[in-house]
Amino acid sequence: MRHFALTTGLLALMTAAPALADSTVYPLTIVNGPNTLVFEKAPERAISLNGHTTELMLSLGLADRMVGTAYLNHPILDSLKTDYDAIPILSDGTSSPSLEVVLGVEPDFTFGRLSAYRDTAVATVPALQDLGINGYAVTGTLIKGATLDDVYTDITNLGLIFDIQDRADALIETIGNEIAAVHKKVADVDNPVSVVVFDSGTDQIYTTGKAFQTHLIELAGGKNLFADLDETWANVSWEEVVARAPDVIVVNDYGTVSAAEKIAQLKANPALSSVPAIQNERFVILPLPSAFEGVRNPTAVRLLAEGFYPDLFK
Repeated sequence: MRHFALTTGLLALMTAAPALADSTVYPLTIVNGPNTLVFEKAPERAISLNGHTTELMLSLGLADRMVGTAYLNHPILDSLKTDYDAIPILSDGTSSPSLEVVLGVEPDFTFGRLSAYRDTAVATVPALQDLGINGYAVTGTLIKGATLDDVYTDITNLGLIFDIQDRADALIETIGNEIAAVHKKVADVDNPVSVVVFDSGTDQIYTTGKAFQTHLIELAGGKNLFADLDETWANVSWEEVVARAPDVIVVNDYGTVSAAEKIAQLKANPALSSVPAIQNERFVILPLPSAFEGVRNPTAVRLLAEGFYPDLFK
């Protein structure tokens, strides 16, 4: 039987907050993927370009530095709603704001997923830099195999950029401790449950491979059967799902198709009738915002772990 043990390295990811300097010395240089950002001072007019980046900035107490938010495709956390409501909304929950709208609030900093920094969205980071605006992309969207360490990198960098290192340290510690408390309950299980993520799809399944959600599944004591995919997300045949025979199917909940509708679709697919997760009706519904890098990650790990091992959380 395979033993799922809590490794020293994994525990460190969840509990160790980096020691930051007492205050930032400007000019500050931050390397963010392929881009090098230079800050002459702390940003004063920041924009968040995605819902989970908005929640992260607000959790760091940066509401007074923000002149815009965008692409909130889920309700804001109740604890952050008052601050959120006081900040201009630059786009709805289905798209990024245009460059013209962004420039209209005269920002000096933007924070968002890589998808926001495309010509078809806001603009590339170099294009923004040419306009005097630094653009920081979520580290986990720049790489394959993102982990909590990459979330901590973003929080640490925001602490340095805005000269709020104490707040960054505290938030890292809170996230790490909450996840560690959940992981401790599943760290010693034998034979971790095998998992497939159903994001969307009809003729095929759109599922997660080397993406951050795979790491969240691991922290919750599960094993993503498609962790070996070359991409972060990919389409896979239903036949391959049958061949890998998952114990549990994680259903990402977002958009106009409800999780209940997705589960009904899976159960009605005759090609999946032999899959253990279908036969035993083992589905875990995960709100998609919790699967993105940010302050909801402890909630994601708890929801997954409770679904994987309900007996351990009675």
